[in-house]
Amino acid sequence: MEQFAHWQNISNHQIRQITIAPEIEGGFTFLEALRDFQVIPSIGHSDASIDEVHKAVALGVNQATHLYNQMRPFHHRDPGVVGGALLDEKIKVELIVDFVHSHPQSVMLAYRLKGAKGIILITDAMRAKGLQYGEYDLGGQTVSVSEKGAHLANGALAGSILTMEQAVKNMKAVTNCSLQEIVAMSSTNAAEQLRLSKKGRIKEGFDADFVLLDQKLNVQKTICRGKVVFEKS
Repeated sequence: MEQFAHWQNISNHQIRQITIAPEIEGGFTFLEALRDFQVIPSIGHSDASIDEVHKAVALGVNQATHLYNQMRPFHHRDPGVVGGALLDEKIKVELIVDFVHSHPQSVMLAYRLKGAKGIILITDAMRAKGLQYGEYDLGGQTVSVSEKGAHLANGALAGSILTMEQAVKNMKAVTNCSLQEIVAMSSTNAAEQLRLSKKGRIKEGFDADFVLLDQKLNVQKTICRGKVVFEKS
């Protein structure tokens, strides 16, 4: 906790969210202390049991970092982190909808159980996003990027090359969700979780942040705080 408090102090209290495996030594004590910092504790990279998930939620955990990936999977005798995250209404789940990190039917399962209000679309993208296939660096590790995604030499996933535009398209294609639900999953839910009081809605008093899409959900224009920062030629 002392180390985190130091980081929060030198960042001028800009840390809004932290991912934690609560079952590690000191994890639950850390969660208790974290309450005073108004930081979102998200469970992830975790091998917690279902009972440990329940305990973590009681201590403030209300989000799951990239559901299905790097967490104890569901088993009918051991629901694990996946089972706990899907069933607990207090937890919003992040989803990487690139069909590499999660099968389309796994995406549908999350949508059926959590609904649009319980999902936050993320990309988990690394620096190769939008660039050509080839080799890139990720924290000192060589990552090979191809049409199959971003992988380390041992075959392990190394983030993604997903864009939010494609994540939105994929989510719509799998679930046939409404545009209002897409807005919630790609914007409003995250803004509310992070307590960003002027983000996530088109409303008087909010920042004038807009993304204009065509009928096929292709981004046509992006406006940030009232200024056009991208326009498709």
